[in-house]
Amino acid sequence: MSAPDINPELPIEPDTVRVDWKPGNYNELELYKSLVEESPVAAGLYYSRNLNIAIANNVILNIWGKDKSVIGMPLAEAVPELEGQPFLAILDSIFDSGKTYNFTEMPAILPMGGVMGTYYFDFTYKPMFDEDGNVYAILNKAVDVTDRVKAKRLHDMSEKRFRLITEQSPMAIGLLKGRDMIIELGNDRIFELWGKPATVTGLPLAEALPELKGQPFLQILDKVYTTGETYNGYDVLAKLNYDGKLKDVYFDFTYAAVRDAEGKIDGVMVLANEVTERIISTRKLAESEAKFRTVMNVAPAAMALFMGRELKIEMPNQAFKDVIGKGDDIEGKTLGELLPELESQAFLKILDDVFTSGKPHQMFGAPVTFIRKDGPQIEYFNIIFTPLFDEDNKVYAILDISVNVTEAIHNQQAIAEAEAALRGAIELAELATWSLNPVTGLVSYSERLQQWFGFDTSSELPENVFKAVHPADRTRIEKAIQKALHPESDGIYDEEYTVISLKTGRERILHAQAKAFLDAEGKPYLLAGTAQDITNQRKIQTALEQEVAERTMQLELANKGLEEANRQLLTSNEELAQYAYVASHDLQEPLRKITMFSNLLHERDVDNAHTALIDKIVNASKRMSSLIKDLLEFSRLLNTDARFTETDITSIVKAIRDDFELLIEEKQAVIEVNNLPVLEAVPLQMNQLFYNLISNALKFIPQGRKPVVKITCDIALPQLVNMHINNPQNVQYYLVSVHDNGIGIDEQYSKQIFDVFKRLHGRDEYSGSGIGLAICRRIVTNHHGAIYVESVPGEGTTFRILLPKKQS
Repeated sequence: MSAPDINPELPIEPDTVRVDWKPGNYNELELYKSLVEESPVAAGLYYSRNLNIAIANNVILNIWGKDKSVIGMPLAEAVPELEGQPFLAILDSIFDSGKTYNFTEMPAILPMGGVMGTYYFDFTYKPMFDEDGNVYAILNKAVDVTDRVKAKRLHDMSEKRFRLITEQSPMAIGLLKGRDMIIELGNDRIFELWGKPATVTGLPLAEALPELKGQPFLQILDKVYTTGETYNGYDVLAKLNYDGKLKDVYFDFTYAAVRDAEGKIDGVMVLANEVTERIISTRKLAESEAKFRTVMNVAPAAMALFMGRELKIEMPNQAFKDVIGKGDDIEGKTLGELLPELESQAFLKILDDVFTSGKPHQMFGAPVTFIRKDGPQIEYFNIIFTPLFDEDNKVYAILDISVNVTEAIHNQQAIAEAEAALRGAIELAELATWSLNPVTGLVSYSERLQQWFGFDTSSELPENVFKAVHPADRTRIEKAIQKALHPESDGIYDEEYTVISLKTGRERILHAQAKAFLDAEGKPYLLAGTAQDITNQRKIQTALEQEVAERTMQLELANKGLEEANRQLLTSNEELAQYAYVASHDLQEPLRKITMFSNLLHERDVDNAHTALIDKIVNASKRMSSLIKDLLEFSRLLNTDARFTETDITSIVKAIRDDFELLIEEKQAVIEVNNLPVLEAVPLQMNQLFYNLISNALKFIPQGRKPVVKITCDIALPQLVNMHINNPQNVQYYLVSVHDNGIGIDEQYSKQIFDVFKRLHGRDEYSGSGIGLAICRRIVTNHHGAIYVESVPGEGTTFRILLPKKQS
């Protein structure tokens, strides 16, 4: 059998091929293999219904994004991206029908050149028959027409844009198709200038405007159509029929040839302006013509020709100029001149080898180091160096096609790094990984999970997996998985359950989490996640819960004791309230009578024989009355239900200073008040607090010394607050200081002075009941504060008061 004919455009065109596949008879296969591998178009040969790849040249391998290792593999396995696309089904049907399939501009989703995307191909599936007339193999040849499809789409968009511009333009615009100048479209203005309705669309121009016969326009249009040369006319006279009468009209016009996507002339564009009223005008239409010129330099890859071994650059497209980064004026310069940094890289030698061998060279994800303005920069490219041959079959140039895949490479590197980091994190956290494929039903898991479940393989069917799950948990876990895989759920699986190793019987408590992934149709295709052994955690938790229960019981017992203490305290408070009532009523009444009778005795003691005795009785009764009043006041302070309001301490202290005006004047005392705060307090109690402190400062003063009292305020430091107050409120505290230059207090009495009835001096020396400072402490306590004293005997005393700004 003779070899098949070779068509120059389609290099492999076998009609009906019959091959005997007996062992050792592979001459014809070798012949086809040689033809396919040298073909400049993509070609491959698949044999048997498994579509095993017998032959695949470099062009089709690049389209698939694969290397020669796929030869011998079934096509579906070698190019899994074909799954879900029509090609495998079509190929399978050919084994039954024996028909040849030809496709034009067929889309295919493939990782061509390492870049996944949608590409377009003209291709043929042609069956090959054995001696019995049965299809034993299929020859596939394909041409990448992605650029052509994109160019067509761009052309269609340009044409739509042109139609829109035409309709909206104030210039008369028309498009004539074919040598007969069929009116294909025109805007309102051109029909108005022609004096014809738009219904002439579709007619030849000579038929629509018969008055043009004998005028030069039809001849000019034919010349433009023939030569492709644009014709510009200025101030040209035309005789046109308006309402049945010929009228002289002058025009500036342009006839421009219109080319199709393949560059062939298929019409003439008419651009016209009536210039009858301004004959002298020489308006040019060159700029308008440029607006409608089609520019077809839209190749997405960087492309250029390297001429001769010196690699002079010719015909670089804009993408190539952008990659080189040396401006637009690079044509005629050598590659080494523009990029001297290539001298230390492999590309110049590879190009020289291509010149020598005449064989194309492909690289995928090849790193190229450029010296940019900001220093060396590495970019990655898919590169094809294709030799071009002259008439003597010698290489005269190399076609460079390069696609920048830097972003894709960086993404791959980032994914690899992320996967490595994830594996490290999983190992560090002692996690196990697992996944469920809802389509196949297989559960895959890591070695750690395999050990926990007691499996011998790395994947199992769900029913086998559930055998290791504790019976009490099986139904719940199965429902949780079904819920996560439901398209309307959130896809989250988060469960705890017990597993029993099928080998050792050891029980573990696992916490498993997973996320369901959906395809474009919203169907789940994967449930993947992790699992962690939390057995020890749950044991600790159980122990803690038991301890908490015990502590709770102890706390309940303590609370009962506290309730009893509170009850006793309430009883004590009630007794104290009764005492206050007795003090204010029953005790005050006898004192009033003692005072009254003492006064009567004093009046009747005309000779003053008993004055001293009577005065002692009166003074004693007054001290007793004062003591009862102070005790009554102290008991009232035990009631903490007083209402807090914003209180200006400065105003209160100034009012107290006014109350002591006569005493201050008498003792020539000085009272300084500086920056006292406004805070939440009981105003009456604040008045009593500072009244007692100022009174003591004026009272306990050495003979002959003029009292000096300074009252200041600062924001209290947290350390100071924590030192003097247990469990302080989470608010700002003020430190108010009342300093005097009095007799001072010995340090050993610094705490006793706040006790009830505690006096450090005799009544004859200093008057008072001994309750004043106890009242001060009670007031400060009511305000959730603290009071303490700092003193130097003989020099003076400073009372420090901590008060919160807000009461919570």
